Amino acid sequence: MVFPTQTEKSKPIGDLPNHHQEQSDEYENIILNTGCYQENQELQLCFTDKRDWRLCKVELEKFKECWKNSKKKQSDKSDAMPRARHRRKKSKQQIQRPNHKLPPELISEIFEYLWGGILDEPAYEYEIPNAIDDHFSQEKSDLFRVSMVCSVWRQIAIPRIWQKVKFQLDFDRDWESLFQWLMEGGYGRYVRQIHVEYDYDPKQNETALSLDEKFKGIVEFAETVPSMHTFAVRFNSATADHISEDLPPVMDSFFHEISVSCKFVRRVKIHTSGLRGPNKDDTLNLPSVSNIISMVTNTVREVDLMMHVATRETIEALCNCKGVDRALVHCCSWGDTPSDYYSLLMSWKHLKNLQIEPPHNVDLNWEETYTKSLQYLSENCGDQLEELWMPLREEDQKLFCNLVEHTPNLKVLALEGKDFENDGQFLNVVARTTPNLNYIHLSYFPAITGRDVKVVNWGQLIDVNIMGCESLEKEPRFFDRVKEECCPQLNIHIYDLEGNVVENR
Repeated sequence: MVFPTQTEKSKPIGDLPNHHQEQSDEYENIILNTGCYQENQELQLCFTDKRDWRLCKVELEKFKECWKNSKKKQSDKSDAMPRARHRRKKSKQQIQRPNHKLPPELISEIFEYLWGGILDEPAYEYEIPNAIDDHFSQEKSDLFRVSMVCSVWRQIAIPRIWQKVKFQLDFDRDWESLFQWLMEGGYGRYVRQIHVEYDYDPKQNETALSLDEKFKGIVEFAETVPSMHTFAVRFNSATADHISEDLPPVMDSFFHEISVSCKFVRRVKIHTSGLRGPNKDDTLNLPSVSNIISMVTNTVREVDLMMHVATRETIEALCNCKGVDRALVHCCSWGDTPSDYYSLLMSWKHLKNLQIEPPHNVDLNWEETYTKSLQYLSENCGDQLEELWMPLREEDQKLFCNLVEHTPNLKVLALEGKDFENDGQFLNVVARTTPNLNYIHLSYFPAITGRDVKVVNWGQLIDVNIMGCESLEKEPRFFDRVKEECCPQLNIHIYDLEGNVVENR
């Protein structure tokens, strides 16, 4: 599997450094120990014959399956990879054998299959492994060991492995050693996503000083990241306790200090509404969030914010983010200015994905804003909307149906019923007016049946998720009829109220 680097291509084979020959031996031993020698040979011969990895997908799948089975069989061994040791130098003829050389393109595809990434499309955030968890304890990481097999593999593996780093601040670990390791290894140059998570628990005895030290380590590491694509923060309360009064200032300082490293960020995700504030009304005010938003106005494409309150500076900065096409902005309370939400929608002219999350306390001012917002979306954003996530009350059916009738390109629809007691007519409108729909999620519509749906224009529906819709789950099964008549590829998933799959059809 050894493939010469650019500087080595001009050298005679006999002059190649000895470590490349040892790496070739290393790979052969790995293949022999896994029992995948035959699959490896077939894969190499296929590529040698066809010169295009896309024509070798069957062989790639066989190799991947063999490798996975081998890992299961060897899970009880302390070290699945053979230790590097000195070996006798191979002859020129052995080094030149074509079935022991693979081009970087094919090596890259083998790595993708073993690593679990998604080919030809960006992986979802939760599907990308966290480099810290996988590699801070290197002896536990198969991929980290495999990345040392040869120089070409390593050049592919290291940047791929390190594209996402997640700091889970409530974890018990040697934080000083972790940050030292990250800085000395120079891994920041590979990172594109930084995620920070913290579940507050008073039993952990977190002090402002200890939390501040962790934040400063993250800020210093972020300064070594030349092109951060995603910055995501989630603060949550693990108990019903209010947080200590000295913690919010430390959190706010963190947002202020790290904002300098966010100037190229395209995706901002900040969820702090799950953290109980220090006062009786649970309010947690973090005004320095506006520093981050102000830094990314020219680059950000996705904003995902869930906060207790939004300052005037934060709202103004969000309105200046003209390139936003994916948005969720939720405040537990909009105070006296719920019209700020409407102002945000009017500022974002390129919305394709919108998630609507009302405040905890819905008053008449919010009702007016909500009505105006849905009307504005139907008149100005309907043709471009591709994903819509929102709650639906029975009294809002007319507004919702008017919006859906103006969204012919809708691909994803997720609805959560709010006090929805009757069958309703919205499913009839959705089935008739969304021919490009791929995915639909329905939750908490106990009386909906789909019995009155007359026209179904779905031909591309792939997945349906149903939770808390008792009548829809019983006979006659509306989505079973859809699958039989127009969408044979449809997958139907039934969930219980805890979110566990109870049936797949």
